[in-house]
Amino acid sequence: MFKCSNCAYEAAKWSGKCPNCDTWSSMEEFTQSKKSKKTGISVLNEDQKIFSIIDDADLNIEKIKLESAELNNVLGGWITPWSLVLLSWEPGVGKSTLTLQIADWFGKPNNNVIYVSGEENAYQISDRAKRLGIKNSYIKIFNSNILENILKVLEDDDSDLVIIDSISMIYSENLDSNSGSVSQIRYITEIFMNFCKKAKKSVILIGHVTKDWTISWPKTLEHLVDVVLYLEGNKYENYRILRSMKNRFGPTDEIGIFDMTETGLQDVKNVGVEFISQDSKWLSGRSLVMTIEWTRPILIEIEALTTYTKFGYPKRSSRWIASTKLDLLIAVINKFTDVKLESYDVYVNIGRWLSIQEPWIDLWIIASIISSKTWKPLDDIVFIWEVSLTWIVKNVMRLKKRVEEAKKLWFKTIVIPAWIEIDAKISKDIEILKVKNVKELAVLIK
Repeated sequence: MFKCSNCAYEAAKWSGKCPNCDTWSSMEEFTQSKKSKKTGISVLNEDQKIFSIIDDADLNIEKIKLESAELNNVLGGWITPWSLVLLSWEPGVGKSTLTLQIADWFGKPNNNVIYVSGEENAYQISDRAKRLGIKNSYIKIFNSNILENILKVLEDDDSDLVIIDSISMIYSENLDSNSGSVSQIRYITEIFMNFCKKAKKSVILIGHVTKDWTISWPKTLEHLVDVVLYLEGNKYENYRILRSMKNRFGPTDEIGIFDMTETGLQDVKNVGVEFISQDSKWLSGRSLVMTIEWTRPILIEIEALTTYTKFGYPKRSSRWIASTKLDLLIAVINKFTDVKLESYDVYVNIGRWLSIQEPWIDLWIIASIISSKTWKPLDDIVFIWEVSLTWIVKNVMRLKKRVEEAKKLWFKTIVIPAWIEIDAKISKDIEILKVKNVKELAVLIK
């Protein structure tokens, strides 16, 4: 049998491209071992019992809050006891750094942590801990990439939190396939899920992503774990965004924002203004919008540049914004306003390498383009709404939350759709401008 390493599709014959996901060179031969799948840990074989619903008073579980408010916010307040957490994203983003910090925050008297590494030895992990300023005697390190050896050690260990770095390097001797294969990762995840429930320990698995930014195993594997976290970032910026893609014990619409420093990941104190440039006030071609990243309101800036084209066909270029969206909004500007761009190149960029997908940034983009063309600064104005092809503005979700966050900052004016009513308490001490269409916006800016 052959199995796709990307989507786990099985086929009787080998093929160069997976028939299911069209991935090239992903079909690998898969042979199930004839060995009995012994886990090597007795706690997994304990007798099954039936329970009734347990009262909180009888649980006798200590819910440990970590020292990071951002991390607690994503997790739902704390690391839920006996849960299996998957932390993933690209190499070098800071997954090992974050988990080592979690171990430091978690490790206290009567709360030991064991850090199991199949990639680094104890000296390398200790060197990272020294760089992060971590001196915690309640953190233990164990080096192995053989599942059966790890389980044997964990059976005799009294740690409450287990960190596996990383699951792609661990393999079971009960399977014939190599480490990192679909069969190995699925089997190992199932074993650790059973282990954390029966042994009453929390487990954090570190994983990686593939070249197309998906977790490097089938999506069905995400159903085996309790929590799926993505730690996102890039090498050009020091911020990191922690997203909860799945959480059986808390919200899945929260994000945590961190600053990568020499001493590890630190909570960003003022998230609202983290992604804007304070030194670019009163410049034309720049506008601000209060976007909602899941439930977190974040102030984002966009930069636009319009220049007279030297060629017959004007150039349109955008970074972190879909080019189709830019073409559509320029067409709306040309048709329904006096700002004509047929002979102008237009360049648009979102600051700090952020990629925003929500549609309620349309006015934001249009305002920046018109500001650049007319040389009109827009520093104290926040724009919130979506534009239709018929030049009418549309309603936005969570408008109240956006307005409240803008009000906390220095802004004096907010532009919203004309038919939306804002509570008098919210609109106090801030000017609310209502616009019906794109033409009214152009008049307002000019």
